[in-house]
Amino acid sequence: MAQFIRAADGRIAIDAGVPVNIRVCSANIVRLCLGRSAPDPEWTYVDAGIRAGMAAVDGEQRHDASDCDATSLTTNSLSLHLRGDPQCLEFCGRAANVLLRLSLTDWRDDRDARVGHGVAGGGTRLRLHFAGEQHFYGMGQGGAFDRLGVSRRFWNSHVNHACGSDIAIPLLVSTAGYALFFDNSSLARLEAGDSDSATWLDYACESGPLDLYFLCGDGMRGALGAAADLLGRAPMPPRWSLGYLQSTRHFESLDELRRLPEIFREKQLPCDAFFLLSSYGEAMGWNNGVGWLDWNPELAADPANLVDEFHARDFHLIAHEYPVLHPDSPLFAEALAQGFLLDDGYPDTPIAARSAVTYTSGQRFIDFSQKAACEWWWSQHGGLVGEGIDGWWLDGGEGPQADTALHAGTGATQHNRYDLLRFQAFAEGEARDRPDRRPFMLCRSGGAGMQRYGAATWTGDVNNTFATLEAQIAMGLNVGMSGVPYWGTDVGGYYSTVEASAELFVRWFQFGTFCPVFRAHGRTWRERLPWAYGSEVEGICRRYLELRYRLLPYTYSLAWQAHRDGLPLMRPLVLNHAADPRTWNLATQFLWGDDILVAPVTREGATHWPVYLPQGRWHDFWTHAAYEGPCSMTVDAPLDRLPLFVRAGAIVPMGPVLQHLSGPPANDVTLLTYPAGSGSFTLYDDDGTANGYRQGAYTQTGFECTATAGGLVCRIGAPSGAGLPADRNYTFQIFAPAAPRCVALGSGAALAQGEPMAEQAWRHDGRFLYVRPGAGPAAVSIAW
Repeated sequence: MAQFIRAADGRIAIDAGVPVNIRVCSANIVRLCLGRSAPDPEWTYVDAGIRAGMAAVDGEQRHDASDCDATSLTTNSLSLHLRGDPQCLEFCGRAANVLLRLSLTDWRDDRDARVGHGVAGGGTRLRLHFAGEQHFYGMGQGGAFDRLGVSRRFWNSHVNHACGSDIAIPLLVSTAGYALFFDNSSLARLEAGDSDSATWLDYACESGPLDLYFLCGDGMRGALGAAADLLGRAPMPPRWSLGYLQSTRHFESLDELRRLPEIFREKQLPCDAFFLLSSYGEAMGWNNGVGWLDWNPELAADPANLVDEFHARDFHLIAHEYPVLHPDSPLFAEALAQGFLLDDGYPDTPIAARSAVTYTSGQRFIDFSQKAACEWWWSQHGGLVGEGIDGWWLDGGEGPQADTALHAGTGATQHNRYDLLRFQAFAEGEARDRPDRRPFMLCRSGGAGMQRYGAATWTGDVNNTFATLEAQIAMGLNVGMSGVPYWGTDVGGYYSTVEASAELFVRWFQFGTFCPVFRAHGRTWRERLPWAYGSEVEGICRRYLELRYRLLPYTYSLAWQAHRDGLPLMRPLVLNHAADPRTWNLATQFLWGDDILVAPVTREGATHWPVYLPQGRWHDFWTHAAYEGPCSMTVDAPLDRLPLFVRAGAIVPMGPVLQHLSGPPANDVTLLTYPAGSGSFTLYDDDGTANGYRQGAYTQTGFECTATAGGLVCRIGAPSGAGLPADRNYTFQIFAPAAPRCVALGSGAALAQGEPMAEQAWRHDGRFLYVRPGAGPAAVSIAW
């Protein structure tokens, strides 16, 4: 019978044929090194810096944080138990309930074999049995929503015209309130069990060793928090990146590019940034072609002046690139001489040629597994940084082939890590050269822990069909459940595989309004502009742009929750309602935060739409009608209406309509309130651009609304921290079909009824009660 044996260094060993070495990383996280005693950085996502940080949290109390005898290991949040017949390791939660079992007989270490791509050094295989009914989420981008019974291949790839790129993130989150992280970066597979009387998963990585992390928290939300502890927390994004981002491709002239920001401002269509694509052949983009970092002189003879023009209108510019150098680039020879290029890259790629489209071979990937190559590549962006480029559109990056030789190993070990190393190079470069500015990266590929570098992702080059639109929702939900909170799509679809459709663009635009990254893009990019389909569609787009910007105080607070707690902004219903079987495979709608339910219309010609409301009371955002969940229903969904519901008890802070987010936080905030029991919300504020929030330079303000026997008590708490606008005013907008008898401050002084409202007053419009208690902390009593 195998036993736990504690070593002097705190490691706990199990001799089970192939050795298992256990480290208690924290009360919520246990690491199992399978087949050896120490991690191998060539194969892992969890780098040494994160391990050191976790150890520092636990510090010298590591031994005190866990109790261990021959067959049991316990912390405050989890326990492990060795059992016999069959020999297995049981994983239990805080309540000592068995969650899963690791077979100690149905696994092996094959690192002396030749498998998969024929690369020397096989991997590890293991089997996990699950206790009771569980459903699973995460595992990156690609495949089904509920991962139960689904096989998953971990190998980053991008296939044109598919529903989205495949991003391998081997984090599995269970409805039972725990997560598993399989820390191996080679090609791997997670296969479903094939018995109808038991549920298990077989994991197999084709190369290298495996670290298996067991993460256990208070429910699924706690498991995501533990995953953030392990893989890294998303930094606060620049506030402007949560606005609308308009992508472009190729321009007919510099005048067309200069006219674009003027049109947005003239039409009063809120927008914060433009993406600039590389040049392809004669198609004129920002640079001399894919694999160049030089500005195209026909588009920008004076780049700094051009960037200043956009900044003067409060637009940001984001430059596109691939992780390659072209042989004709002036940087190529130096990179080749330094050994910074791989014998792999994109063949047959168009280069810049002003007279004809010319194609050439020989583009080469940069070897981001070399620290020197990373630093050199970022340094070549110094001119763009100095000219004021605000962010980076990091296209491609799915990684080199398995047999490619990199500085840190083969493509078999580095393929899934490749883009993470690129993100790290940009994040470290930004921290060095622009230390008080938050970086922005939109990346087509990625991997486990990409969020810690501030990297966002999108689904890549997808088709413009309703079926593709419908498939995006599940992909975004699982990316969020993989620890990556910032995600989006090409609104309208990239490829025009069918005739351009105003209806599809509107429905996709409505969905994009509630994606963390709200960006329209397409190969025929002029069909992805809000005014491309005439005045009616333009008006609908304006309505949703204004809604996106009005919701910014709420959304920015969700970004803080993502940073602090590891929660996604876009949340599957199962995250909040794991005990409800109807949410287990529900991927046609989602929660924006905890309080807004979004049900995108994804079928052509639909004017009504099915919605499932989970437990609780929900209010239609447009009609304010109340419905008691759980229930299924059909709602009106004309072209201009996205089905939206607000949870009863919610307090949703909303700002004014803005044209951009470059200014300070809003001075006037409306607190949309649907009373029910006791509700609360904490509003987060900071300057939106700098990194002082890491040292506490932010403000939080709490709001409460409590139902009493004859009315309501609403409170605005004293703000904590610094940076709040000194003259900010709040207005409670309370759903209340009947006018109140009395509205009074906590001091007992009655507020006057007035229209227009004074700084301290109230009014009732037949549906909502508006109360302004004045600046500063306040309490308001409302009686009917």
